[in-house]
Amino acid sequence: MKDLGSQLMPVSNKEGKRDTDVRVRYVGTYEPIDRVDVEAVEPEGIVPSQESGDTDVWFTEWQVAEDGLDVALDQHVDWSLVPMDQNWVSRLFAGRRTIPWQLDTYADAVRDPSDRSDRTQLSGRVARIDQISVRYHPSKDPEERGVLVSETGGAMQHSVRSFRQSRGHHGKVVGWIVRLRK
Repeated sequence: MKDLGSQLMPVSNKEGKRDTDVRVRYVGTYEPIDRVDVEAVEPEGIVPSQESGDTDVWFTEWQVAEDGLDVALDQHVDWSLVPMDQNWVSRLFAGRRTIPWQLDTYADAVRDPSDRSDRTQLSGRVARIDQISVRYHPSKDPEERGVLVSETGGAMQHSVRSFRQSRGHHGKVVGWIVRLRK
């Protein structure tokens, strides 16, 4: 049997010297790490029309996770809310839904806490909770090279009993819409 190790040894220092001009490139993917089988994604829920006294409130996923928030159906709540970012709503739903308010646990970090003019106090019973997910893709804007943006109008909504219940979805869960009934 021939010793293959001796064939790989450099014959001189010149041959054994490393090429310092070699560049290493890493290739990545935009696919999510947590993949959901497309067959497991349930059809999107149909949101019933709002009754008199109903108000939809947005909860951002990362704030829910960071603050350990949970909301469940039939829960009675009393929240201090700020106006919802309408550009984000337009990007997600492209006119299919309106959301006037959000519970923003960091609102006071960027606003004067003594100025409560843009806030509203809302209390009621949780009548519906929708888990909202959306797919992301690389931006086509040359100035945003490498930036992932949500698919315009691509939000998918599934009715759930609480924030802790998850349903099969596409893309990434970005938040929840809670319908409060007075």
